[in-house]
This record gives sequence, C-alpha cells and structure tokens, in this order.
Amino acid sequence: MKQVHIWVFCISLLSCLQFVNGQEQELIEIEVSDSLDTKEKTPLSLRFGADLYRLIRSQTSDEYNSYEIVGDLRIRENLYLAMELGTIDFTQQSERVNFTTTGSYYKLGFDFNMYDNWEGMDNHVVLGMRFASSAHRQKLNSYQLLDRNPFWQDPETIIASGFATGESDNLSALWLEFVVGFKVQLVKNVYAGLSLRLNRLLNDTPPKNFDNIYIPGFNSKTEDNKFGAGFNYTLSYRIPFRFKK
Repeated sequence: MKQVHIWVFCISLLSCLQFVNGQEQELIEIEVSDSLDTKEKTPLSLRFGADLYRLIRSQTSDEYNSYEIVGDLRIRENLYLAMELGTIDFTQQSERVNFTTTGSYYKLGFDFNMYDNWEGMDNHVVLGMRFASSAHRQKLNSYQLLDRNPFWQDPETIIASGFATGESDNLSALWLEFVVGFKVQLVKNVYAGLSLRLNRLLNDTPPKNFDNIYIPGFNSKTEDNKFGAGFNYTLSYRIPFRFKK
C-alpha cells in the first residue's frame, strides 16, 4: 500500500511539473513576441529624383542650362538626411552688366516631417536646413559705363574688352539654407515635391574688379544683402529597404 502511494505521488509530481513547464513556455513565447514587436526597426528608404523646373527651363531658354539631382535617406520615423547636387551655365543681363556664371554646387542637411499621416498615406510637410557650397567661375562679357555727363563718348557705349572683362576662375561660396516644403505621394513610391529656400551667405570669393552677382545654388546676390532665396519642384522615386526581425 505504501508503494502505491509513492507511485501516485510521483505521477502527480510529474504531471504538475509538465503543467508548469507548459505555462512557462507560453510566457516565454509571449515575452519574445512582445519584445520583437517593440524592437521592430523603422524601415529605411532611399529616395532620389530631379528638379523639374531646371530641366524645363533648360529646354526653353538658350541662355540657361542647369540640372539638379535631389535625394534623401530616412533614418528615423520622421527624420531624413537630405542632399542636392547641381550644375549651371547661365548668361544674364543685370542692370548694365552682361555676364556668364558656370559651376556646380552641393547641399547637405536634414528634413523633418511634421505631418501626421493617416493609415496608408505617406505625405510630408517638412522643415529642414542645409549647409551648401559652390565652386564656379564668372565671365564678364560686357558692361556699360555710367557716365551722367559724357564728354568724349556715347553714354550707351558697350565695353566688351579691356578692363575687368574676361573670365575669373576658382571662385567659391558657402551658405546656410533654411527649407520649408511638402511632398505628396502620387502613386506608390513616386512623389512630387515643392520647397522654398531662404539662404544666408556665410562667405564667398569674388572675382577681381567684379562681384559674385549670381552664385550657383544660391541664386542672385547683392553687395549689401547676404540673403538669397530660391525654390525647387521635384519628382522623385523611393526605394524601400526591409529588414528581417
């Protein structure tokens, strides 16, 4: 009889251990599942495209030839590393001076998306900032002297050679750029964007006997004003990157 009680006790103990082990296994599976859900990474995405305004203007103007490539990399839920690269060859008449600006520029910075999307949407209202730099050259094609009391010459005489005319190389500029804009998803992974830029010139190298009236990427510059403005209208495509849990 004593042996029977011992066997009953052993069988009961084994049953209890098996039940407890099953409960612990379920708890472990729930905890692992919860931890995986909470540690799921924000999916990275690379988006690249072009400024449509520059492309269209280049096709419609003989004196303007430019393109700009844009891109951003998503690193947080609403934070993007952003960049723009561009070149320009632009001839213009500014008051009494005709000149050509040729060069390239780059802009590096970030965009922060402030728009709270509904489920299934991926639109952006962004604030951002860029650090920008240009390397360019200026060619003074011609100019008109401002002579309010002409004695020897016609006040409208155009000077196309001699003093100050010709090309100046190895010019540069540095500036900060503040960005506000938006991006709208047209179809899956395709976006149209518009952004406005306020520029603050930090430093520039002007040509001898002349000035940087126009800086690639910065746009027009005046002698007494360190601020500039611009915009771009972009079409871009997003490449998503997915990571396994």
